[in-house]
Amino acid sequence: MAPRKLYYENPYLGAFNAKVMSISGREVVLDSTAFFPSGGGQVCDTGEIGGIRVIAVRRIGDNILHELERVPDLAVGQEVQCRIDWEKRYRTMRLHSAAHVVYYIMKEVFKTEPVSPGIVDDRKDRSDYLFEEAIEAGKLGLVTAKVNEVIAKSLPIDVWQEGDVRYWRTGEFPEMKCAGTHVRNTGEIGPVKVLRGKKPGRGRERIETSLLAP
Repeated sequence: MAPRKLYYENPYLGAFNAKVMSISGREVVLDSTAFFPSGGGQVCDTGEIGGIRVIAVRRIGDNILHELERVPDLAVGQEVQCRIDWEKRYRTMRLHSAAHVVYYIMKEVFKTEPVSPGIVDDRKDRSDYLFEEAIEAGKLGLVTAKVNEVIAKSLPIDVWQEGDVRYWRTGEFPEMKCAGTHVRNTGEIGPVKVLRGKKPGRGRERIETSLLAP
């Protein structure tokens, strides 16, 4: 049976209790989890299970495997206290929501599309976009201004699921598919800066979004 995905039910849940369903070496499966597994461009959560550090989380089939830093002294059927590294998760949520706003503003200003799903963690979002010509710094500054204007409106962010597909939407932007975790309101994101990153290759530009507030 697939575990309950508490990270979807309540992405603001930082601590929870769960039952150990299986143990294989340093990997543990729980009956429910708030640990987001890496996927869709978003890094996994870290934290603790039963006082042992969780260093990686990934989805294998219907299971979510929590890799611990050492072989646990736990037992199948045991109830354990768990916590995620909340500050890391919350910054990642803010940046993931910001990345979607940046996506729509990049389309508006540059008429360009991303060529990869990007990678978002608690430090920045990195997304590669198609560019036939050199990117104009002034226009990138315009992107930052427009993104921050949207964020400052404190727009509600809607996330929902239809079948196996999850969607994200805010303001007048179209809905998009996204299986990550997000904040409830653009105001939670706070101001951001949008800059060029290391060029990933010919005809592409890496756009990096980072938070200006802790």
